[in-house]
Amino acid sequence: MELNTLISKISDIINLDKYPIHDLESEAGRVLLAKARQEFNSNSLIVLNDFLRPEIVSHLAAETLEDDVTKSFCFTGSNNVFLGTQEVQNLSPDHPSYLQKIYTKRTLACDQISSDSPLKVLFQWNPLVTFVSSIVGQEVYRSADKLGAMTVHIHHNKDEQDWHFDVSEYTIVLHILAPQKGGVLEYVPCSRSEVEEDTEALAKIIRGDRHSLTKDLPTIPGVFVLHSGKLSMHRVTPVEGTIPRISATMSFNRTPNFQLNEYTRQLYFGRNE
Repeated sequence: MELNTLISKISDIINLDKYPIHDLESEAGRVLLAKARQEFNSNSLIVLNDFLRPEIVSHLAAETLEDDVTKSFCFTGSNNVFLGTQEVQNLSPDHPSYLQKIYTKRTLACDQISSDSPLKVLFQWNPLVTFVSSIVGQEVYRSADKLGAMTVHIHHNKDEQDWHFDVSEYTIVLHILAPQKGGVLEYVPCSRSEVEEDTEALAKIIRGDRHSLTKDLPTIPGVFVLHSGKLSMHRVTPVEGTIPRISATMSFNRTPNFQLNEYTRQLYFGRNE
């Protein structure tokens, strides 16, 4: 696809006038990047409002609701806060990271999302990778995981996602549909070292004691979020009402050809391939 044609297609998906991530050398691009770096360095997270075009948000919501019926995997269970990552795989069974709450959520894996979906087009667009790399201050690569590189999550009434650290280092979250109530991303920036070293600090967060650094991000359709989920403990609060919460995630890492571990694949997709 020619460059101008691709940029035109991307501009139908995201607001390049407001967020010129394809031209970071321009004055507007430099201003955008400087603000994004400052916010990320302060909060380990950035939020860009009105990133997705409203027409695309509506299209993705309708497409996801249709695919949810026939394709999505329904997870019911509990998770380990560290999602089976190697450095904590030998924890004792009574360690507080083994959560007891049973919750539900639905997921569309990367291989279930159409290749011509606006989400896939955006994920494969190289300037997006450059933008992420420029914000976090190091070169990153798209996840190569067949299931988890890019996913869509659907939270219906009473669905949630309990506290966890991501397996991937950096994650883009795109908000597509907001529930009537709940579905808030609660996020404790750069908390991994603290809770690995202090099990009581971990236990307090799990039992509902609000950490002083906790930030709340409501679901607002069209919003772009970039966060360092491997270092920052986070969860999605229970959804309430007949309208589900829909979001898409795109994963990035410092190492190329990154793959999820078997624990996470089985947990959230019910399969390894």
